Amino acid sequence: MSDAQEFDVAIIGGGIAGPAMACALAPTGWRVLLVERSAEPLDTARGDHLQPKTCEWLAEWGVLDDMWALGAEKRLGARYLTPDGEVVLHVPVEQLDIPHRYFLYLNHELISQALLTAAARNPHFSVWRPASARPLEIADGFGLTAEHAGEVKPVRAALVVAADGRTSRFRRAAGISADTYAYRNPMLTMFAPRTLDDPRNEVRAYFSPAGVISVVPRTGGGWKIGLPVPPAELARWKQATPEELGRQLEQWLPELAGVRPEVSGVYPITRMNAARWAERNLVLLGDACNTLHPGRSQGMNVAMRAVHRLVQLLVANDAIASPAALRDVLAAYEAEVKPPMDARLADNHERGLEMDRLDPEETAQMRARLAAVAADAELHRRYCVAAAGY
Repeated sequence: MSDAQEFDVAIIGGGIAGPAMACALAPTGWRVLLVERSAEPLDTARGDHLQPKTCEWLAEWGVLDDMWALGAEKRLGARYLTPDGEVVLHVPVEQLDIPHRYFLYLNHELISQALLTAAARNPHFSVWRPASARPLEIADGFGLTAEHAGEVKPVRAALVVAADGRTSRFRRAAGISADTYAYRNPMLTMFAPRTLDDPRNEVRAYFSPAGVISVVPRTGGGWKIGLPVPPAELARWKQATPEELGRQLEQWLPELAGVRPEVSGVYPITRMNAARWAERNLVLLGDACNTLHPGRSQGMNVAMRAVHRLVQLLVANDAIASPAALRDVLAAYEAEVKPPMDARLADNHERGLEMDRLDPEETAQMRARLAAVAADAELHRRYCVAAAGY
């Protein structure tokens, strides 16, 4: 690769994890390249929910103000409810002793936009988009070839960050295996104008006859409504009119009387957990590393948690100075962060299975567990702390 373009860090993937990495690296002034396959905006129906702990990192990275400028709003908690709107468990965060006493929510594609805006404050940051990237094994690790603007460009980087999704080419090229589980029922999402006024902008999760149905505020006065739907029923849902969809939801959830949603997307759900996170100068990040069931709204927050610690270790140890230093840092990062992340994924998977099975008895058991949390002051406090990301 004697004719290769040289960077300190090459990031593959422009979803959330890749731009977050570039954003967190901006103060270093390192030569950072981000390669993204698509020129289209991200899917607006995906995650929009950032925990109070994540807001600490956004502030540290200098991107929090960019999020407010793009229309981000504050969400003060969540409520778990019966179909008629009776509160089973309320999860507020504004009473916690933390720097940011709110969840921040912003449309998925705007979160990525804000991160890239902050990343561009580094004068040595470059974006190739649209561009396809292929892994290239070299003597001391991995480089890549990118096809961009009609040219094939070889790239050498001290660190290659694979944030290229669940089916990551770079993970496979490194020979890193992954444990996967395909959930039975895809997640159907709908958009609708709000029919309930809630100045707290809280998530509402209903224990319904059809399982857990989430009603999530969106910026500008909308809702995103999500529920698992058996594959055999998808055609009926996708072909239904807003009036028909509304009547079905009202039948299950009388509190949503008058709602008129439209289907925005259907998402098959697969859990994936990579066996290892690093190989020589390559590290996995985001969905290339692990994927979670979306019912707990943790995917972006988990990715940013990993980004924060990885960048801390890279900078503190000047890890891009030598291949040996980088390997040591990546090994230390994986040893520190992967075990608790694995535990988080295992818990998320158990909760995902409960939602996926659509078993009325399991739904009743979930409701009973949360009612027990609500009845115990210490359990309730700990639940709120965990929900905030601490």
